[in-house]
Amino acid sequence: MIITFGSINVDCVYQVEEMPQPGQTLLARGFRTEAGGKGANQALAAARDGAEVVMVGAVGQDGLAEIGLQNLTTATDISRVARVAEPTGSASIYIDAKGRNMIVVAAGANLVAASEMVEDDLLHQANIVLMQMENDVEAVETLIRRAHSAKAMSILNLAPAFPLSQEVLSLCDLIVVNEDEAEALAGWLDCGSSAEALAARLNTGVLRTLGGEGAEASAFGDYVSVAAMKIDVKDTTAAGDCFVGVLASALDRGLSLKAAMERASVAAGLACSRAGSQKSIPMRKETDLQLS
Repeated sequence: MIITFGSINVDCVYQVEEMPQPGQTLLARGFRTEAGGKGANQALAAARDGAEVVMVGAVGQDGLAEIGLQNLTTATDISRVARVAEPTGSASIYIDAKGRNMIVVAAGANLVAASEMVEDDLLHQANIVLMQMENDVEAVETLIRRAHSAKAMSILNLAPAFPLSQEVLSLCDLIVVNEDEAEALAGWLDCGSSAEALAARLNTGVLRTLGGEGAEASAFGDYVSVAAMKIDVKDTTAAGDCFVGVLASALDRGLSLKAAMERASVAAGLACSRAGSQKSIPMRKETDLQLS
């Protein structure tokens, strides 16, 4: 079972020819609202890949809450999602003609989610605790410490990049970063940005995603490199979250790190080939078909 402690947002998605510049007003080619948030996206990706997932987080008492929860309601256990006075988290996402994205997030209710929402009994039942950085930093740090004490595997997607102490980071079993986040982490730690360099400095597992070049990891005593799926990119918005969620699901089922990364890479490729955030995340049978 996977506990996902993370953000639940509503994405306001604008399709544009090119990214807006400071002081510029652009007319979008299209607009939609969709459920999102790194925590929710990763929880849904893990659930669609077959994992049992408990979502822990917070939403507001507003009209956006139902949009944010619409896919999680049937795919995951949302009994530990709190309704709070702050507004539901939201994100403005711009997607250009090349499929690239630019995102601005308003955390809202996500900052109210607390480590204590994951009770001790639940924590001791979990194989994996999956976290990101769109919640209160102290809450994430506390849960990392508690997961370590409970001997649950902790996976931290250090996104968006935010400086945590080396001591806290070293308590994680696996830290997942993209290239930009790896550079930021390397700057804080004064080391190289490769997975091997970061893992050596932190004395724990590090996985670095490389976009179209695939992913590499130095973790659990192994160095693993996998290629990216070759696809026509339509929308990369949820690709990283899809990768992390499916990775967690595969590790939860006992797959090796290499097999889990290969599966996650294929699922992320499928997500890139479709428009949308959560609606782009594939089901388990779709990923199975690509791997067969």
